[in-house]
Amino acid sequence: MLKKNRRRTITLPHFLSGYFISRIGDSLYTFSIPLLSYQLTGSVLVMSSLFAVSVIPIILFAPFAGVIMDRFNTKYLMLFIDFTRMGLVAALPILEHYHLLAVWCLYVITLLLSLLSTAYDIAIITVIPLFSGNQLTRANAGVQTVGQLADMIGPVVAGGLTTLFSLPAILWLDVASFGAILGVLYRLPQETVHKHQEHKFFGEMAQGFRWLIRSPVNLSLSLQAAIGNFGYSAAYATLTYYLLTTLQLGTDQIGITYSLLAAGGVAGSLIIIYLDRHFERGRLIPVLLLVGTSGFMLAAFNHSWLAPGIGFALVAACNTAWSILSASIRQETVPPALLGRVLSFSRVLTRAAMPCGALLGGWMTGAIHPGSVFLLAAGAKLIEVGIALASPIRSLNKTNRG
Repeated sequence: MLKKNRRRTITLPHFLSGYFISRIGDSLYTFSIPLLSYQLTGSVLVMSSLFAVSVIPIILFAPFAGVIMDRFNTKYLMLFIDFTRMGLVAALPILEHYHLLAVWCLYVITLLLSLLSTAYDIAIITVIPLFSGNQLTRANAGVQTVGQLADMIGPVVAGGLTTLFSLPAILWLDVASFGAILGVLYRLPQETVHKHQEHKFFGEMAQGFRWLIRSPVNLSLSLQAAIGNFGYSAAYATLTYYLLTTLQLGTDQIGITYSLLAAGGVAGSLIIIYLDRHFERGRLIPVLLLVGTSGFMLAAFNHSWLAPGIGFALVAACNTAWSILSASIRQETVPPALLGRVLSFSRVLTRAAMPCGALLGGWMTGAIHPGSVFLLAAGAKLIEVGIALASPIRSLNKTNRG
């Protein structure tokens, strides 16, 4: 595990500034890929299967990524990952320029990017305590706020840019955005890594898994997230298709929809700091999940073009607030030397249902009705509420008043 360096030159605001610019670029990529796949194929199943493919590396690689993060220097790993991701994104407009871009290219690059992002996302969580001290909820909320702000701005920018440039050309902005976070990561201090000589690689993986399944609260949070991710994946993987075909929106309106979704995430990341100070977590979590349920119901039954954006904004507020609380709980309860491994196995459990949800959503959209997936997602949220009320989550009290 990493050891804090007294000569640290990067503070949380420094990190967030680079992270924000990088996430702006990521949001451009996330906006462009579903539209690009639809332009190439016109198939909702391709769109949903691309989403499913992006989750597979999380399931297969996350346990290994957790051990790697606990063993090696996070700074150099994150630098390597970002350089590689930058090259992969750049490959798409290059292939398009030479008329070589095909659907299989999207699948391969999506798979590789997801593989790298799996390790990167774990690394982000493990370095947050270095900047936060005892303010874990505030620091986690800061990272989430910055990410959601970028996700809110990015689709609006991308929607406007589509009137001027091709989708592959817009991806060059994502390539350029990597420079901001690379500069921040380069300035991170050298950090001491504890060597895990007492265990072999697979033994260390088993340590993280055993700790997770023996912690009732952490296991309940993972189960809750798995059910919620199943429903959310079904709805999110087919959202662009629903907007294009059922509501017949233009790219500018689609950009506004995704920006509303991100705005909900920003609201959730801001309000959770106050809520965590004044309410018990055991009561707060099920209430948040009920708010998310209402968002999916709004998207299902209201056919105004703004309804999906507003509904998903409520869902995003709920999910972001829940994610911040769960991250703080894990950072407070998991031993630091095991954090990467426990997080990695938690991600396996929480993401395993996502490909199934995405594929089911794609089938339901084509065979039944595009809006039916929103009811499926609402049902999953209600199951999450039941888990919160029936598990040790209900006994959680506020533990961080900072």
